[in-house]
Amino acid sequence: MSRAPHAPLFVREMGLPARFGLYVLVCLLLLAMDARYFALSGVRAGINAIIHPAQMALAKPWEWLDGVGRFFVSHGELAAENQRLKSLHELLEAGLSDRAAITAENTQLRALMELPAREGYTMVPSEIIETSTDPFSRKIIINRGERHGIAAGWPVVDANGLVGQVTRVYPWSSEVSLLTDRGQGAPVQNMRNGLRIIIFGQGSDNQLEVRFLDMHADLQPGDLLYTSGIDGIYPAGVPVARVVKIEPPRHTPFARALCQPLGGVGRYRHIAVMKPDRAETAVARQLAPGAKKKTP
Repeated sequence: MSRAPHAPLFVREMGLPARFGLYVLVCLLLLAMDARYFALSGVRAGINAIIHPAQMALAKPWEWLDGVGRFFVSHGELAAENQRLKSLHELLEAGLSDRAAITAENTQLRALMELPAREGYTMVPSEIIETSTDPFSRKIIINRGERHGIAAGWPVVDANGLVGQVTRVYPWSSEVSLLTDRGQGAPVQNMRNGLRIIIFGQGSDNQLEVRFLDMHADLQPGDLLYTSGIDGIYPAGVPVARVVKIEPPRHTPFARALCQPLGGVGRYRHIAVMKPDRAETAVARQLAPGAKKKTP
């Protein structure tokens, strides 16, 4: 039988605590030498050069994942920002539309306030609150009535010319028949030669007509027509219309002239009622103390 080998009698291995302490001592020594004399800088540089490619290869997947995450985050942020900017753009467009409407209304009001004063009349600014739904009539309702001293028959104008006349009065509002209504007419005078004619509405907001015009009458396209003041309703000198076309007689001995209103009939929101001063005088006379009442 073979004999088992025996370990040498005088060889003894270093125990674990001793080896651990030796390793710790060597580490401390290396740390002290590296801190003091930078002894291991070359070793670190070599080890870094060896493991750098592995570090880059291991970092690539994380970089790709981070890039994908940032892409989706940026896309979501851009989508939200785009939606916010669209909403802001719509609000700004609405604001600009309102601003344009307010600017136009302000311009029209300024022009209305700068109307030249007419002797014997006081301008009463009014606002259109309702229009007639009847397609065959041109009537509006304004926010001035009997409580504001308005009476039927008074002229209504805007900054550009004649609009119509008050035809019906309520306590807090009034009905105004526009000059373009078929039942309305006004005596006018040609400013070029003084020709007196009568102009009528046609039921359209942009057209008036002169009926029963003498075929030899001196009326030409472009002539301006102003109120003549001979009817006792409209004061003289209010712009009314511009002659657009003269139609020769057809199956009748009279010609016909088509005109365009100068006033903003059916276009503006604010107008003015021409209140005669004699109406205030009559009211004051009736309300004066000691005034005698008429007996039937």
